[in-house]
Order: sequence, then C-alpha cells, then structure tokens
Amino acid sequence: MKKWVASIAAGATMLASAQTVILFDDGLQYTLGENEKVYVSNYSKLYQMQTYSKGDVKLTQILPTTKRDYVPVETGAVGSVGSHEWCESYIPWSEGLTWDMITWQKTCDTNKDGKYNICDWYQPTGRATFEEFEWQDRCNDGKPWDGS
Repeated sequence: MKKWVASIAAGATMLASAQTVILFDDGLQYTLGENEKVYVSNYSKLYQMQTYSKGDVKLTQILPTTKRDYVPVETGAVGSVGSHEWCESYIPWSEGLTWDMITWQKTCDTNKDGKYNICDWYQPTGRATFEEFEWQDRCNDGKPWDGS
C-alpha cells in the first residue's frame, strides 16, 4: 500500500508543471510556451549557429523578443497603500485578487459592502454637521448616532 501511494505521489509530481515567466524592467511580462527556449546574454548581439552536413556553418542573429502577454491594468490608485486617498481612488477587482485588493478589502471597505464611502471612513460624533447627516442617511437608516 505504501509503495502504491508513493508511486502515485511521484507520478503526480512529475505531471505537475511550472511555467517560466520573464519579467521585464518596464513591468510587463511574457510567459514561455512549451518547448520555447530562452537565451540570456550580456552581449548586445546574440547568434544562433546551424551546422550543415557538408561542414558549412550558418550564423543567424537572434533578435530580442517584443512579445508580451501581460500588461498591467490601471488600478486608479493614488497615494500610499491604505491611505484615505488611495482607498478613494483604487478600483476594486481591477487587477483580480492581489495583495492590493486584499488590503483594500481589509483596510478600506470596513463595512464589507464592496464600496469605499462615508460608511467606511466617517466616525459619527452626534453633532449636527453635513457629514453627520449624510452618515445617518447612508449608513444608519436615517437614525441619529446612538453613541455605540
């Protein structure tokens, strides 16, 4: 039984594959396909050598790839992560589930309604101010703050 479990685990490990992703300095990335090769060089020109059966050699210059399969999405975020300015400008789910999205959910959307508004950032005081009345209407069913 142990050998059977071990062989299944080994087979599953061999079937698991990892993708190679190249991250460029400009923030873009390219994911390599199956059997696609990568050449890394410090030289400005890179050549591929092809040898023929008669002994002839052909050198072909390899140009850097211009392919990109990921372009960063504009999140609208301005300011430092977690600040009021950032919470207001961040576009939720604009880049999928990322650390920024999780930070927005935990730090900004405190009432978990999927929006960042006065219900998340305003602390009621009981004083008659415009913010207090807006908070009552939007967040407290029109009722004044009861002190809790």
